[in-house]
Amino acid sequence: MKSRLSLSIFFSFIILGSLTSIYAQNQRIHGWVVSGNQGKLYIQGKEQLTIRDDFRFKSPENLATNQEIDYYLMLGEYFLKTKDKEGIGRVLYDLRTKRGEYSFADFLLTSLWKQSQGDEVQAIKMLDTYIQKEPNTYLRNLAKNMRTNLFQSGEDEKKTMVRMDCQKSRPYYSLCRVFRLQYYIDLPTGKDKDMHKHFVNIMRVSSPFFEDGNLEWIPLLDRIDEDLPAKLAFLGFTREGIHFQKMIMDLERITEGNANENSIERMAFFQILSGDMVGAEESYLQFLKSARGKKTSILNRIYVKLGALSYFQKDYKKSLDYYLKLDLNNWSSDINHPFLNEPMTLAEVKDLISVSLYKVNGAESALKALQKIKDPEKLTEADIWPKLRISQMLMDQNPELSSRMTDEIIYMAQEKKWRRLEYAATILQGYNQIYRKEYRKSTIEFTKSRGILDEENSFFAAEFLRNFGFIFAHTASGKKGPVNGNIRDGVSDYLLNHSYEDVYYIRNYRPLAFSTDLFFEYALSHLRDDNDVWGLFDTLFKWNAVKTQRNLKGSPHSLFQIPYVNQQFKFLSGFGTARESKFFDSTYAESRETENSIQRKTEEENTRSLESVKLPTVFLLPYKEEFYLFTFNPKESKRNQLNWKLVRSQRPDASDILDTVKELVLANKEHEKIQIYLNEPGMGLSRSLKKEMKEQSLVFFFSLYPNTDTQKPLNLYSWKCPTNMRSMDGKGISLVDTAYFEGSRILKDKDRLHLWDFPASNNVSTLGPVLSWSCRGETGVTEEISLLKLFRRIDYRTVPKMIVYTERVLGKSWSDPGLHHQWLHFWFRSGTKKIGYLPSLPTMDPTSFQSLTEPTAYKEDGIWVYATAQ
Repeated sequence: MKSRLSLSIFFSFIILGSLTSIYAQNQRIHGWVVSGNQGKLYIQGKEQLTIRDDFRFKSPENLATNQEIDYYLMLGEYFLKTKDKEGIGRVLYDLRTKRGEYSFADFLLTSLWKQSQGDEVQAIKMLDTYIQKEPNTYLRNLAKNMRTNLFQSGEDEKKTMVRMDCQKSRPYYSLCRVFRLQYYIDLPTGKDKDMHKHFVNIMRVSSPFFEDGNLEWIPLLDRIDEDLPAKLAFLGFTREGIHFQKMIMDLERITEGNANENSIERMAFFQILSGDMVGAEESYLQFLKSARGKKTSILNRIYVKLGALSYFQKDYKKSLDYYLKLDLNNWSSDINHPFLNEPMTLAEVKDLISVSLYKVNGAESALKALQKIKDPEKLTEADIWPKLRISQMLMDQNPELSSRMTDEIIYMAQEKKWRRLEYAATILQGYNQIYRKEYRKSTIEFTKSRGILDEENSFFAAEFLRNFGFIFAHTASGKKGPVNGNIRDGVSDYLLNHSYEDVYYIRNYRPLAFSTDLFFEYALSHLRDDNDVWGLFDTLFKWNAVKTQRNLKGSPHSLFQIPYVNQQFKFLSGFGTARESKFFDSTYAESRETENSIQRKTEEENTRSLESVKLPTVFLLPYKEEFYLFTFNPKESKRNQLNWKLVRSQRPDASDILDTVKELVLANKEHEKIQIYLNEPGMGLSRSLKKEMKEQSLVFFFSLYPNTDTQKPLNLYSWKCPTNMRSMDGKGISLVDTAYFEGSRILKDKDRLHLWDFPASNNVSTLGPVLSWSCRGETGVTEEISLLKLFRRIDYRTVPKMIVYTERVLGKSWSDPGLHHQWLHFWFRSGTKKIGYLPSLPTMDPTSFQSLTEPTAYKEDGIWVYATAQ
């Protein structure tokens, strides 16, 4: 069964949430390294040469055969890039003095040189000759794949690659690995029923590029597949795409002095998709630095992106500063709207600027700027948007005038069949009518808006704006309306899209006065008055999920990045470059959307799942300066099972909270356990309950997703390297090599408990790239489990059913919950079903080992956590 990915991963309750990238590396020790505007070549840690103005060919010294081949390929790619005929000639001469496995490098570089000279017929003939004569299957397949890369093109730029079996002991190892990656990224067909399996495989075959020093550089990558980074990014693997794009750009810096402008702009787009807005801004500024003297249209394109990027980061002053650098007298129609990904007219760019102007200087300045926009003789849809912006900004000051203007726009849009304009204007008019206290008219507008957009324009929908409008209208009218469903739908949509709220001001003309905070206040007030306990619970549960996501630093990684990147594409695809245009409708994009849907289905939590639980259940959900305490009593009738209390305190151990939980326990004496929702307030509550109710067994649960765990006996496993683990050999526990314990290799036994009782190599306060565990094995060799590697390797085929860990693993006691909270999330998000925590392990024998699989072992000092409510 596939792993369970929790709701919180959608934007990732990420344990690697520092500003440091999970894939951050030290300086390369293999391949080209940028040194100023020049480069140095390393072969497995040994510096071979430095590129200088007078640099000429240099034969390799004291290198093994495989290392020499890498050296020739890397030097060959340098001379190909610099079009140095003498240099490539010297490389080929040296290769021809050697025998055997060097031959492929000779034929490959010769073919590439002929291709660079425009002689494609001879270039193809060279590789065909080699393929026909080479008896070695491995080398022949390498040549076939290289021929496919260089001379075959097809739909979506997919390649018909031969699947390679790659071993470090063989030459051309890095080429083999990149061909293997290409094979796997071209397997998904868009709507493949095995899509998740394909994505797991892509993650696994890309992982060695971040772990193996021999793969720090892929020679000839720009020739093999310059679009490999884009293909990975459109699949959703943007961090992997960035890694390979950086390699291509470093070769450009070494051979040309600077990275190519197209490469820089592509890198910025990938950084935006990955959530690295600071890095993207730096890339755009680097572009401007290298593009001095370029035509105005190019500079305008970058300044628009910089302004939009700063706006998206809520730095409105910087956004306006960038916009003010635009030359509007030399506007080009080939500049795309950053938030719509379609050609942007001069009227639309002025409209975009007006929003930043409003944010910095207020409505009056923005309105003056908008009113200066002159209408052309023949109005287009693009010319009307600024008028809708005026209406949006007038609503606070003059709702009557705003309403009349919006009506005119609606009529014109209906006549011309401008669906997006009609939709945005209709939503705006719905809010306008609330201002005018025309509540019935308001609900009519919101109802009408639902049927306006056709499939082609469905991406423009803003369902939470429409649903929020119903709530405002009904609540402001003072009449009870059937809006509980609108609250539910609005909150669900907001949970997915809250990070893009500012985009809705620009793209959908969201009314400025109706804040999301106000919506939640109205919604909670309505649900309380209506005594809709389930609606109240659902709203607060999801509000807390949004709050958690907003407190995160960084963005998701590994497979968890796919839904995040899919949302980035949905709202920010206009930051792409012309080079990516062919991929927007490709099977790479379609496959990403399919995998996103698969993960979404396994992530979304339905609060009504609580109705099927068997244990008394407690939720402590913070809201602003208060707590909402929800208790679920399975003994009660359906109507009375879920109860709530508002506690005006910020302390999880407030007396009102403790008293309510005690009442729940007394009402369920026949239950040996009560369960508490795993959030930090819940963890704080449990500490107080353990002191006051020592006989009561408390367990935690991570999610409300339906429980699908099959109750099978678990076999115990641990890492064989640490000394304390080795002493347990033969006591009812199987000790395995590092590769099996970290997930690099697959254990056949699916029903496993993994025991962690070894100290971290470093003291950290947050899980991140530096966290690791190491030991000296029986052979004297130091072995390590890196969280970085573990994070990439754990999937539905390798994750254990249960984890038991001790204080030594994180170096923090349970009284310091933050780090434990992150650790638990990591494992549950990966698919683990149960987790046990003990301060330390008792003296163990086969009988006591088996007791670790039962909650009773954790009643006094330990903690037991289920993946799902029981």
